[in-house]
Amino acid sequence: MKISLLTTGGTIASVDSDRGLHPDLMGEQLLRACPDLMGFEHDVAVVDLMSKDSSNMHPSDWLVMAECIRDNAARSDAIVMLHGTDTMAWTASALSYLLNDVSVPVVLTGSMLSAEAPGSDASGNVYAAFHFALQLAMYKRRGVSVAFAGLLLHGPRVTKIDSRRKNAFVGVDYPLLGEMRDRGTHKVAWLTAQVPALSAERPWGPSPAVETNVALVPIFPGLPARFLDAVADTGPRAVVLEGYGPGGVPFMGESLLPAIERGLARGIPFVLRGQAPFGGTDPAVYEVGRRALDLGVLPARNMTREALMSKLMLLLPVSAPSDLERRLGANLCDDVL
Repeated sequence: MKISLLTTGGTIASVDSDRGLHPDLMGEQLLRACPDLMGFEHDVAVVDLMSKDSSNMHPSDWLVMAECIRDNAARSDAIVMLHGTDTMAWTASALSYLLNDVSVPVVLTGSMLSAEAPGSDASGNVYAAFHFALQLAMYKRRGVSVAFAGLLLHGPRVTKIDSRRKNAFVGVDYPLLGEMRDRGTHKVAWLTAQVPALSAERPWGPSPAVETNVALVPIFPGLPARFLDAVADTGPRAVVLEGYGPGGVPFMGESLLPAIERGLARGIPFVLRGQAPFGGTDPAVYEVGRRALDLGVLPARNMTREALMSKLMLLLPVSAPSDLERRLGANLCDDVL
């Protein structure tokens, strides 16, 4: 089988300098730094796409990645992409939407330590990504996933929960797609029976654009309503509110509802999600959420923050306000359950 390896920088490709770690290693160097891949007998084509700390990734980079993956998918059985961990969940979500019609599997991985650092997790993660990619290709399973710390996680359900530990990612309210299992002296990639449902619907068409003029506002006790008015004054295309529990918005004391109502009257969509990473959003459960729904706030259902934001960025350029709720709630790649 033929695998295309795309590199984008990140910790895995980083070297130390007087300004701290920064990405510098290219794909061939990274392969040599991964001894677990010794003896890998499949054809690997390396494409050094970009070299960025993932904190510097921009939504426009998602479009570049998607185009490169499409180009290489035509001559590959699977794609493995190396990416920094800080925004890997964001990229995995965005690519899940942009590539839901691509016929080959796309597996993202990276590492918490540089490939050249003692005790690095880079070699093990790259080994797992390649072997998961082979298994996915063999069984004709499509979609975008993240291979990390021996687990295979569904792209639009991934979030990073730890900035230091090697098992930094979890799948949110979604079963594992696979895991690495011991077999004698080595590990093998084992796929679960979970196969994500991928829709053929692509509302953004063949030439997607991203709208980054979106505000993300977490609610905290005592948040002044005037802050929401100030956000609306900047003219965002949409505001995502992160409420309490399943989507609670305070209406006593410092009520946020009048500010939300004023924003909605200006034609700004407000989308409400809960702050907890697990359990989803259901504002209708409590009065503190239902009052916001009654104003016209849109529920985020159980999308992760990364999936919601990237989907919203892709939908805003092509969606009328009256159609945004339907399109946001459409399950395109097991992103909405």
